Amino acid sequence: MSQINVEHTAREFWATRPRRRSSDRKIAGVAAAIARRYAVDPVLVRVAFVVATISGGAGVLLYLLGWLLLPAERDHASGAQGVAGRGRSSMSALLTIVLVLLLILTAAAVLDGHGSGVIAVAVALGALFLLHRSRAGLGEVPESRPDGTQQPGTQQPDTEPAARTPATADDPERPGPPTWDPLGAAPFAWDLPEPSAQPDSTAPQGARWKITPITLGLALLAGGISLAFAPGLSAAQNAALLLGVVGLGLVVGAFLQGGRGLIPIAIPLALLTWVLSAVPTAGFKLGGSHWMPASAAQVQPRYATTIGNGNLDLSALRLTDGQTVKTSVGVGIGQTYVYLPPNVDAQVTCQTQLGDVDCLGQRDADGSPSRVTVTDNGPDGPGGGKLVLDVHSGVGQIRVDRES
Repeated sequence: MSQINVEHTAREFWATRPRRRSSDRKIAGVAAAIARRYAVDPVLVRVAFVVATISGGAGVLLYLLGWLLLPAERDHASGAQGVAGRGRSSMSALLTIVLVLLLILTAAAVLDGHGSGVIAVAVALGALFLLHRSRAGLGEVPESRPDGTQQPGTQQPDTEPAARTPATADDPERPGPPTWDPLGAAPFAWDLPEPSAQPDSTAPQGARWKITPITLGLALLAGGISLAFAPGLSAAQNAALLLGVVGLGLVVGAFLQGGRGLIPIAIPLALLTWVLSAVPTAGFKLGGSHWMPASAAQVQPRYATTIGNGNLDLSALRLTDGQTVKTSVGVGIGQTYVYLPPNVDAQVTCQTQLGDVDCLGQRDADGSPSRVTVTDNGPDGPGGGKLVLDVHSGVGQIRVDRES
C-alpha cells in the first residue's frame, strides 16, 4: 500500500470522522458514533473495545482518544481542538484537561506493559483504517465545511427520504399523495415513509430477546462444568471463561439484532477478570496481616493477603553459612512491608501492577507495572546464609528494608 493512499485515507477519515450523539451513548458515544459512520452494529464496536481493554488496557486508551478527538453532534470541533483554539466545542476545558491527564496515564501503562497493549492498539488502528477503506460511503457521512470543520448531523444524500410535495394543476409533475392518504387530507405528513417501506428485522422477535438468557445459561453451564471437571483453574481463569461465553453471545447478537442486555454484564465481568488476575485469591483473606517467623523452619513458602496491608518481619531470622531459605509475599490491594535480617545475603524481586517500589534502596516510581530486582549481601559482605524473596502486589506500595 503506497504512502499516498495511506495519507489520503487518513485525511479523508479526519475530514469525515464520526460524530458523538448525546442521545445514543453508554459513556461518551464513541462506539455508537463509529458504528453509525460505517453502518455496523454498535454491539460489535463495544465488544471490540472490551476485548482491547483486556489486552493490556488498549481499549481504555483508544476510547479516551475517541472522546477527545471525535466532535459532538452539534459542535464545530472536538474537545481537543476546542482547547487548542481551533474551533467551538461544547466540552468544557476542565473535562478536556482531565481526559488528557487520564490519556497520559493510560498510555504510560499500556506502553510500559508486556507488549500486548501496544499490539492491540496497532491492530485496532489497522482495523479502523481498513474499515474506512471498505465502508467509508455506507454509513453517516458528515460533510466538510470550507474551514475544515464538519457540518453537524449530515448524512449521505441517498439515505434521507425524499419529501413529497402535493400535486397541483400548475405542476402535474409533482408526486401525488402516498398510498396511506389517498384523499390527500394530510399533505403536511406526506414526507413520512410508506408503512411497507419499513425495514423488516432479519431475526424473529422471539429469537432476539432469547439471546441474553440463552447466553447467560450457557455461561453458567460452562462455569459449572469448569468447577466440576477442572478444579485446578484459578478464579481469574474461570472469570475469563465466563467472559468468553458472554463475548460470543454479544457477537452472535450483533448479527441477530439482539443480546444488548449482555453489555452491562460484560463490562464489569471484564473488570473482574483483570482484578482477579492481579490479586492473589488463594487463601482469600481480608484485613492486615503480620508475620514474624523466628527460625528458618518457621518460614512458610508463601505469605498472602487479598485486601489489607502485609507485614513480613524476618529481622529475627538467623541462617548458617550455606543455608538458603526461599519465600514469597503476595498482597492484592494494600501496602507491603518486609524487614530483612541485617547480615543475611538477599536476592529480592519486587513487583507491583499499580504503585511504587522501594526494594533495599532501589526505587521504581515511574509507572505501572513497577519491578525491581536486587542482590544485596549486607554490610558484612557475602556469607551468613542466603534469602531468596519474591514480593508482588496488585495495587499498592512495596517496601523492603534491612533491620539495623
